[in-house]
Amino acid sequence: MEIVIARPEHVDAMTAITDQACSNMAAMGIDQWQCGYPDRGTWEADVDAGMAYVGLDEGRVVAVFRYADEPEAAYETLEGEWLTCGPYATVHRCAVDPACRGRGIIGELFAFACEKAAADGMVSVRIDTHHDNAPMRRAVEKFGFAFCGDITLTEGPEAGAARIAFEKVLS
Repeated sequence: MEIVIARPEHVDAMTAITDQACSNMAAMGIDQWQCGYPDRGTWEADVDAGMAYVGLDEGRVVAVFRYADEPEAAYETLEGEWLTCGPYATVHRCAVDPACRGRGIIGELFAFACEKAAADGMVSVRIDTHHDNAPMRRAVEKFGFAFCGDITLTEGPEAGAARIAFEKVLS
């Protein structure tokens, strides 16, 4: 799989993957991404900002995520303790095509983000998810992210929602 910065022609596939993720979470009773977010406009803005990435398998989009190397307001609400206090990157909106699950793709996305963050001079990578999102919790913990505490989202359609936050220190 090749991970590349997303281009406008990827947005249809990106939206389809996150729409399926929304449906899957609803079916599992997870109240995450159930308010019309992320949508096409979210991905278009991320593509325009150069923050959206896709995993390509033989040219087909099979995974998506957003990478940023700037502080996030929600992470200032942490009830707990971060492992580091230096510059960090964030990974958000991770989703994998359901037809490709079980192939370790999410781990490849995390590895890419950590390598990019290290190259960008970051000391860690932070990520958050819904308390009930057991599949994502397992994935982040399996990759070595450590639970740091609870946060409250501060922006966007899910502002006010509680999430659990993790951090991976880069070596």
